[in-house]
Amino acid sequence: MEKTDNELETIRLKKVSEMMNKISMPSSVLKLHSYEDYEKILAAFPDRIIIIDFSAVWCGPCKFYTPIFEQLQKEFKNDFIFAKVDVDENRRLAIQYQITGVPTTLFVRKGEVIQQAVGALSYDMLKNYLQSLKF
Repeated sequence: MEKTDNELETIRLKKVSEMMNKISMPSSVLKLHSYEDYEKILAAFPDRIIIIDFSAVWCGPCKFYTPIFEQLQKEFKNDFIFAKVDVDENRRLAIQYQITGVPTTLFVRKGEVIQQAVGALSYDMLKNYLQSLKF
């Protein structure tokens, strides 16, 4: 028996949905060493908000902020993708998003910045941002 185009499309969409559900959320903060790493994350999680911490190894406030960012990643790991970018290592991404100070946290959906925070956020401030963005 021959399937109609609509039936085939329905089957295709179901398979795509099943495949997407198999993609598991990262269990830790992802390190984006290159622009290609960033593109892979966008492609793998097209409907997720990506929280990116732009920092540098020489930055004092970044060292204060890192444990806060990592703690909230553990708390919100099922809701968001958390990533870290060293601006000296991944200059292309830092230039694309016009990062002029570190730490800077970007909240990105489908490659577009939906929110930005410059400076080291407190635990409560970042948590409030995340709660406001959670679907």
